[in-house]
Amino acid sequence: MIKHGRSASGTQRWRCASCALASTAPRADKARRSQLGEFLDWLLEAAPQRKRHESARNFRKRTGWCWRLEPSIRPDGVVHHVVMADGTYMNGWCLPAAIDGISGEVLAWQWCERESTAAYNALFAQIAPPDVLVCDGMKGIQRACAESWPHTRIQRCLIHIQHDTRQDLTCRPRLEAGRELKRLADALTCIHDADHAARWGEALNAWRERWRHMLAERTFAREHPDDPRAATSRSGWWWTHLRLRRAYFRLERLFRDGSLFCFLEPEPQAYGPVPRDGNRLEGGLNAAIKRMLLNHRGMPENHMRRACEWLCYMKSAKPDPARILKEHDQHAADADDDDADDDGESTIQPTLGNGIDWNEFHSSTRYPNGTD
Repeated sequence: MIKHGRSASGTQRWRCASCALASTAPRADKARRSQLGEFLDWLLEAAPQRKRHESARNFRKRTGWCWRLEPSIRPDGVVHHVVMADGTYMNGWCLPAAIDGISGEVLAWQWCERESTAAYNALFAQIAPPDVLVCDGMKGIQRACAESWPHTRIQRCLIHIQHDTRQDLTCRPRLEAGRELKRLADALTCIHDADHAARWGEALNAWRERWRHMLAERTFAREHPDDPRAATSRSGWWWTHLRLRRAYFRLERLFRDGSLFCFLEPEPQAYGPVPRDGNRLEGGLNAAIKRMLLNHRGMPENHMRRACEWLCYMKSAKPDPARILKEHDQHAADADDDDADDDGESTIQPTLGNGIDWNEFHSSTRYPNGTD
């Protein structure tokens, strides 16, 4: 066979040297790779419905098989200096993900119903223990870090700390003590060296000495029988300024355990800089997931999860959709060989859903048949 020009559509034409018969030689693997590329461009681009030159129904029909592909990141055992981890919620499910804190590449993800210790343990099992973990301070992620990565330091996201303080004190505290404490919390993102951090700790301690009598004030149920808390209080009293105490003791605990200014310590900085917040994860991955789901609003739940997996995979270090397609075809061929009977007739039963493997974090009562 020798090359014999191209057809009207641009396809390479071949001619037999002996019989002079000309024809094209289409390759199904290249066609599937091309369709997969179109599918990912449509799924991940910012305005997916404005650039298509065919009907949406025809496009969904051509690329519908792409939803059955299962992207995954192979654990490579590489030790990353800083790892950021957090979960984002969608449609009743949670997707905790971990990224490299310096480059922003996605390292792993794990589906679950809530941010629990078991979910984060499963996530951390896919990654080599880093030097520093930047997180929002949820109890599940801290316990999982202590169990899976006992030698990893934790840097609390300062933006989340400021957010938690505003939730307790409001944006405009009524009391002078609350206004002073809020100013201290707002100053966290302005600290860039160890000396400034030490002065901040001294200011926090001075605030405690100045307002310690207010922090110790109690309200007794017998003096306020009409208060709703009087009926539920077991001890017969409660802290008068509970939210103020909670905001203060949170800052004091984080300052003492070293997770507030870990990014300024020499030991964690020995192998590179340490971020002081999780903005690279919040704005780079979680925000992209929300935008994609908004662009494709109305997708069924199984497609939503698969779309999130594709987005995470394409933000990894070396995404290779062709490898995912090749592995899927190989698994399908192996399944056909295993399920074929002695007469050569296939005994494969039709399946429902998109082939997502349910793990132990998925509720068996919500989907009793294991399919969507």
